[in-house]
Amino acid sequence: MLALVTGLETLTSRTKDSDLPLIICSDSMSALATLRNGPAAQTSPLGTAAWRALLQLAKDGREIRAQWVPSHCGIHGNEEADRVAREAAQLPQERTPIDTRTITSTVARMARDKTIQSWPPGWFKSLMGDRRPPSTAGLERESAIEVHQIRAGHWAGSRAYLHRIGRSPTRDCEGCNDDRCDGARCPICGEEADRPAHILLRCPALMRTRLQLTGSIHPDLEEVRETRVVAALAAAARNFQSRLATPR
Repeated sequence: MLALVTGLETLTSRTKDSDLPLIICSDSMSALATLRNGPAAQTSPLGTAAWRALLQLAKDGREIRAQWVPSHCGIHGNEEADRVAREAAQLPQERTPIDTRTITSTVARMARDKTIQSWPPGWFKSLMGDRRPPSTAGLERESAIEVHQIRAGHWAGSRAYLHRIGRSPTRDCEGCNDDRCDGARCPICGEEADRPAHILLRCPALMRTRLQLTGSIHPDLEEVRETRVVAALAAAARNFQSRLATPR
């Protein structure tokens, strides 16, 4: 965008050939897409400056067209711009003009990457890897909470979790963190502690739900990290728990 603005502003000060149509060739699809939104939609100083120059160049009815071209396609101006850009990249960058939107997005990206890299080993790291958790937008509040809890490894619907914090004691154990304890076993299947991995990947009572959602009764972690899958499996587990708790 900076190169495009510089070129347009240079043209505004030239009177030679000012009556000829102007064709802007750029290999930056993002810059052209930003300009396509119109002058009123610009949110960065560079976008505003580009439209200011465009309007000045077009004020006498001059025809202006913007054309995307792939890089290194033989257009002299673009080849020259690539060469200059490579040279400029080797220069000190302290005085390079930059808009606040670019700064904000760069800082946000760096913070996000640092946060992901600093995630401690554990269930959440195993489930999400180096990716951000998919959004829960569109879910009911209760369902979104279930998804966040399962991803974090502290699901309020887990008997193992409730037993660990003393909310689901048994006759022989008030609460512990031992997955082998009877108080931690899945109330649906009884095979093992109902940790999030059990609910998402292994509980035999949820095989049909997993098959419908992922096409496999034994999916891998990548297939169950999506929001809709986590939400549906949590809801199915809750439904089984409710049915087991209801007197017949």
